[in-house]
Amino acid sequence: MRTARNRFRAAAPAAEPAGGAGRPRGVLPVSLRRAVSASLLAASLTSLSTACGQQHPAVGVPPVNRADGGTPSSPPGTPSRQGRVDTGLVYFTSAPGAVREVRAVLRRPDELSAFARLFGERSREITARAKDIDFTRTPLVGWSTITGCAQWPSARLHRTDDTLRLIPAPHPKPPPECYAPFHTIAVFQVPEDRLPAQPRFAD
Repeated sequence: MRTARNRFRAAAPAAEPAGGAGRPRGVLPVSLRRAVSASLLAASLTSLSTACGQQHPAVGVPPVNRADGGTPSSPPGTPSRQGRVDTGLVYFTSAPGAVREVRAVLRRPDELSAFARLFGERSREITARAKDIDFTRTPLVGWSTITGCAQWPSARLHRTDDTLRLIPAPHPKPPPECYAPFHTIAVFQVPEDRLPAQPRFAD
C-alpha cells in the first residue's frame, strides 16, 4: 500500500485519460481541484463583502447630540452619560462686556470662592447663593464664556460621555454685529453620580 501511494504522488503531470480511466475513485484531477478551490474562495469573498456592507450599529453605542441642542434618548443602563445633567442653576448672569473664560468642577467651598473671585464684585453674590450646598453630595460646575452678540436668558449643562457642554436656552437670533460682546457666568448644581470621573469641557 505504501508503494502505491508514493507512486501516485510522484507521477509526472500528464494528460488526463479520457473518461477518468485509471484514476482512483474519489480523487479529483489537479486542474479541477484548483477550479473548485477558486470558486469557493470567490463565493466566500462575495459573502463577506455583502455582510460588511450590511452591518448594523453596535448595541449599546450612545447616540450623539443633535445639531439643534436636543438629545436623543440614552441607551438603557447609561442615563447619566448622555443628556442634561444639572438639576438647576445656583447663579446665572448674561451681560455685555468681556469676562475671563473659566470652566471647572467645584467640589469644595474654597474652590467655589476661588472661582467667584475671578469676577470681581459679583463674587459675593455667587458664594452667597451657594451657601447651603452640600458639596459631598452635589458638586458645582462653574462656567463663564463669551457669547458674542447673543444674550442668553438661561443655560443648561449637558453631558456626552466624558464631555460637558453648555447649552443656551432659546433666545432671539443675535444681530450680525454689536458694540460689545455678551458674556455668561453660570454655576450649576450637578449630582456627583452624573459627573464624569475626569470631565472634559467642550469649546
